[in-house]
Amino acid sequence: MKRLLKLVGLLVIAAALLLGSMRAGWWNPSYDEVREAQATAPSTFETIGTATLHMRDEGPHDGPIVIMLHSSMTNLREWDGWADALKDKYRVIRFDWPPYGLSTDSAPSTGMPGVVALLEKVVAAKGLERFAMVGTSSGATISTLYAARHPDQVTALALSALPLEAPPPTDFSRLMWAMIWTHENIVPNYYPRAYYRQSLSELYGRPGRLTDATVDWYYQTNTIPGGFARVKAYWEANKKAVWAKGAAGDAAQVTAPILLQWGDRDPVLPKALASKAVSQFEQAKVDVIHYPDVGHYPMLELPAETAKDLRTWLDRTVK
Repeated sequence: MKRLLKLVGLLVIAAALLLGSMRAGWWNPSYDEVREAQATAPSTFETIGTATLHMRDEGPHDGPIVIMLHSSMTNLREWDGWADALKDKYRVIRFDWPPYGLSTDSAPSTGMPGVVALLEKVVAAKGLERFAMVGTSSGATISTLYAARHPDQVTALALSALPLEAPPPTDFSRLMWAMIWTHENIVPNYYPRAYYRQSLSELYGRPGRLTDATVDWYYQTNTIPGGFARVKAYWEANKKAVWAKGAAGDAAQVTAPILLQWGDRDPVLPKALASKAVSQFEQAKVDVIHYPDVGHYPMLELPAETAKDLRTWLDRTVK
């Protein structure tokens, strides 16, 4: 019995030291380490207003322009497959929008409206006049907000996993919710790599499609020191700025043609919301493509097929 108690005591001490070191930030990769790993060619860093943006601008500069906006907790790497499928013809511009990825902004977050304002500055700085927008999840909401505000600029919208109101609780496993609770209550500055593998696998329609490379960049860019505090500030601002009323009113103002690419096994945004979104785009022609066995990330889970569908639609729609 004494040996058992001693063993339990040692395990408790070891767990306390492990969690304490995570809480202290000892496990977080530094910004410079992540930048060296993730900001490879053709990445650039551009200062626009109060923000320094990690950006990639690829493809022929005289081609039709496509701006890509990633989802929450991701970054421009989310679009690797789709960018590769478009950049022979299209000029593809994508960037990490703060608080995510390698971009930084010294100004306090104002949620999605702040990202819309930042995008306006990007468009002005690059001298862009007309362009299509591709967005997913919160990036799709931001694209909708921008298109409603700038109908003269946006020629087409290709959106996936689109929330026009505050998303319902995600249908995660008990293990996933236990990991989230541990982070929120015990280790607020760190999620281990195992967390990202588990969360991504639950967000995929078929977990076997998840690659180690995706887990690596997802883990690295989300555990930069100070990142969780910046994300929390963004979410708090966004609850007041957008989710208090939703974005359906903005969707009703959009006139550009729309493609919705929806993973029907998305635990964040159930497939019924696709039909609801179609009805909320009152003035736009909407085409919908459903992927029965895909989850929240069509571009990551089924990159070749979903990119082909996007390319076909853009070639037909963007003149």
